[in-house]
Amino acid sequence: MFLMTAFLTILCLQLLVFHLISFPFLAIQAERKAAAKSDNLLTAKMDSLINIPCNVTTVDCGSCRNVTETGGIIESLNFPVGEYNSGSNLNCLFTINAPPDKKINLSFTEFFVNECCDFINVFDGFANPLRVSLTGDDNPADVISPSNQMAVKFSSNGENIIKTEVDSSILKHVTRWQAIFTFI
Repeated sequence: MFLMTAFLTILCLQLLVFHLISFPFLAIQAERKAAAKSDNLLTAKMDSLINIPCNVTTVDCGSCRNVTETGGIIESLNFPVGEYNSGSNLNCLFTINAPPDKKINLSFTEFFVNECCDFINVFDGFANPLRVSLTGDDNPADVISPSNQMAVKFSSNGENIIKTEVDSSILKHVTRWQAIFTFI
């Protein structure tokens, strides 16, 4: 009987020690492993986004197309006819990523952006200062990034954005633009 009591006492003490000391330690280790796995997934997702050469916020903004390892094209929605939306404001962000050892040259091939209400802003990187603000109907000079990242933001009040038939006299006043980006 004494041996049975001693055995049960030792067993209870071991369980108590396990629950008070070892179990919380194991639970914390499991939490750390789960957090590390989550961090690794987030890092992989961010790395994959950084490696995307061109991205646009939504399809209602325009497109990145003909993207290769040497560059591509960004353009306004429904280019070359012109923008169309139902009067809402547009704030579109195009992000361009070159390989780490390259810079980006942005060259507008067509540029008709209403001077009163629409703007294209080009930024160095994604969180860096404004490089240039563009508006009007003359093709601007090429913009070259000092780094391998560039952000192009198109903003419009939507009031002057209309869909038209392809008629050169009407198209002169419709907001539309296209730019070729090359990695240099």
